Amino acid sequence: MRGLWPLLKKEVREQWRTYRLLIVGSLFLMFGITTPLTLKYLPQILESAGEGMTIEVPPPTAAQSLAEYAGTIAQVGVLVVVLVGMGCVANELRSGTAVMTLSKPVGRGAFVGAKLMAMSLTFLVSMAVASAFCFAYTVWLIEDAGVMAFVELNLLLGLFLVFCLAVTLLLSSLFKSSLAAGGIALSVLLGQALLGAVPYIGHFMPNKILGWGNSLLTGGGESYWGALAVTVAAIGLCTFAAQRSLKLRDL
Repeated sequence: MRGLWPLLKKEVREQWRTYRLLIVGSLFLMFGITTPLTLKYLPQILESAGEGMTIEVPPPTAAQSLAEYAGTIAQVGVLVVVLVGMGCVANELRSGTAVMTLSKPVGRGAFVGAKLMAMSLTFLVSMAVASAFCFAYTVWLIEDAGVMAFVELNLLLGLFLVFCLAVTLLLSSLFKSSLAAGGIALSVLLGQALLGAVPYIGHFMPNKILGWGNSLLTGGGESYWGALAVTVAAIGLCTFAAQRSLKLRDL
């Protein structure tokens, strides 16, 4: 991983300069704040929309608020991950910037690793801030909630987003077209989600760790250690395959 630290600093500055951290952070924060607010004031909103009609809505629970927030971040996060990551290598390959960087004393592994680490930092920091606000608003507006269960949920959610980043990064290194990389990345991520519904095989799909995380909020449900292992292995394999593709490519 020769030259990892200088490349990582460059990539982190790039995340800030291009407003990716600000955009992702603002988007996640919006969901972190609005989810408990919407659940708390949903009856009043429905009554206003119903022109005086009385609509019975069960009072929201903390688990419902936190689980809905996590589900929204997982769904929206996948799209944002692909949009942010699909051009991270492809655009540099097309413009020739990758050739200039790799002509210096840096390794392909450091080049790929720095990009994955910087993008992961953007999403994890954004998610941590949004989750803190969501938890605080949930406790304030709805009811008390278990901190550790929500932390564990966020760890699993964060790992899933890093997996999505690794898949997108790999495809970005295989294609010079960012649109092709993004389209195929979405297809791959959708495919693994569909496989999650297949008996037995589905227990090892990365999206299963999201359901595991939600079940932690209620203190029940099945643990998917196999899916966790596959997710971690997939991140490593995608990163390795990305740097190998750059070694084999005629830059």
